[in-house]
Amino acid sequence: MSQDTMDLLKVLAAVLVVFAGSTLVMLYVIYLLAEYGANLPMVGAVPLTAPPELIPLLAQNQVFATLAAVHVTATGIALLLMSNTIDMALLITAKAVTVVITSLIGFAGGHMIFLQLTENTALSPSGLTPAVVALAGYFLLSTALSVQALRGLGNLRFAVAIAAILLGPLLLVWL
Repeated sequence: MSQDTMDLLKVLAAVLVVFAGSTLVMLYVIYLLAEYGANLPMVGAVPLTAPPELIPLLAQNQVFATLAAVHVTATGIALLLMSNTIDMALLITAKAVTVVITSLIGFAGGHMIFLQLTENTALSPSGLTPAVVALAGYFLLSTALSVQALRGLGNLRFAVAIAAILLGPLLLVWL
């Protein structure tokens, strides 16, 4: 495994832990404010139910699938061109989206832990399946399937480029 991949894995682990812990603390603060400070101005307006309602909206969102399909098409186009700027832009985008998806999963994990501790709700990560699939896809796009990695295929990259350009719209339909 390359040093870049190891660094990305370290960042993803840190983001997951930080967002899960921060969500847990945030929800407990909201819970305590709602429980003991509801008469204070603006504290009673803090919606205790807002974060849980966001999880299905964020996790089931087709934004990540759409971005992945466009990213695959853009990778194919970039392989046909010779531009370090485009290559770097796609790599940065893939890594950034990977981190964002990881933060979403951390948020959902922190929320599930909060529900387990406060309401004894069973942990059920099944609603996060689309987010985990998107995370795996973007992790591949930022490591093994990055434009820089695919350029190492030599002239075979042109066939991969055509396949990626054709695969992008198909992914949009499948995902």
